[in-house]
Amino acid sequence: MRPRSRIARRIARPLLALAAAAGLLTAAPAPAGAAPAPVTTTATFNDPSGDATAQNRIRDHIADLIGRAETGSTITASVYNFTDDTVAAALAAARTRGVNVRVILDHTTLTTPGNEYDNLVRDLGTDRTQGSWVYACPAGRGCIGTRQLPGDADGAINHNKFFLFSATGGAKDVVVQTSANLTGLQRTDLFNNAVTIVDTGLYGIYQSYFTDLLAYGTSATGLDHYYRTPSSGPYKAYFFPRKETAGTAYDADAGTDTVKLILDNVDCAGGATQVRMAANLFTRREVATRLVELKNAGCTVILAHDGAPGSMSTDVESILYGRLTKRVQCYEDRGAGVAKVGLHSKYLLVEGTYAGAAGRKLVFTGSHNYTYPALRSGDETLLKIDDAALYDQYRANHDQLMTYCAGS
Repeated sequence: MRPRSRIARRIARPLLALAAAAGLLTAAPAPAGAAPAPVTTTATFNDPSGDATAQNRIRDHIADLIGRAETGSTITASVYNFTDDTVAAALAAARTRGVNVRVILDHTTLTTPGNEYDNLVRDLGTDRTQGSWVYACPAGRGCIGTRQLPGDADGAINHNKFFLFSATGGAKDVVVQTSANLTGLQRTDLFNNAVTIVDTGLYGIYQSYFTDLLAYGTSATGLDHYYRTPSSGPYKAYFFPRKETAGTAYDADAGTDTVKLILDNVDCAGGATQVRMAANLFTRREVATRLVELKNAGCTVILAHDGAPGSMSTDVESILYGRLTKRVQCYEDRGAGVAKVGLHSKYLLVEGTYAGAAGRKLVFTGSHNYTYPALRSGDETLLKIDDAALYDQYRANHDQLMTYCAGS
């Protein structure tokens, strides 16, 4: 099942194009006498229930990093769906001032009304021997993943949402992993998250993955199994698709379900461990069953999930109903004629004992939904973060979700 999308309004296109061509579209200036804040490791969350500034936080953060990219540096991105004028114009402006800009999109972007593909082609080009270009994965598949699961009419997709900056805002080797597509809906109607990490090892891991996305995407065939799990210090990436064990069904092999195996490392002894999840799409029975097992073993298990029709399968609903510590669904009314507020984040938080060690604070975030296509067919990233400060930021966001969606 593909994430929902909506036509983005094209406002002031001529002004944006002129600004990009003139190299004038950059980050908002700092107050007089103040230097811009340096780029550091942090988390960013939008709030669709807030004002325009709150709604646009993730998009504006990415545009700011693009605007502060140094001349001669490189911006590398892989995005599922791209209809955002502001980011497209910022990328064009970056190229104009001498930044190399490389973008891979899922083919879905080309068929989405209001998409930015033609503008990116105009502003970046498609010649991959040059420093800047845009490329779309082949139709009907991801760049790497090619598998079509039974009942999944969409087939494999490049569902990634990450930006890499070799030098921006005074920092080198910056990774931005987000749950948000570059569309209007993602800003105004759905809760999303982004994590910005300054780490040379992790930057290299993502660059290698981007190289594989391009290599397989430009080949005649891709893969039905790609699974990689490289690490750099407190960070570990999981890149999909991951195929089930031979002789088992794709939707009945807990032994190759990465999220279920992560949850297997959680120890509930003593009742002090908490497991929190924010879920957009949730169909994997193995993950749902393990959450209930953890609750029964003494863990606190708290779930915020999107409440749109079809966001949770009936199987998962029947497994979870009444069996977790607390659960809310986010599908909140904002009045007649206004779209409901939903949840597009997909992250897992563990606080307590994990893999035999007490006092852990872990975040697992990225593009990876708790669905079988995310596990078995799509180009997806799940990022493990072992950082207490980042955990605390995500915990605060999860508390906000649980409060805002409590009436549902």
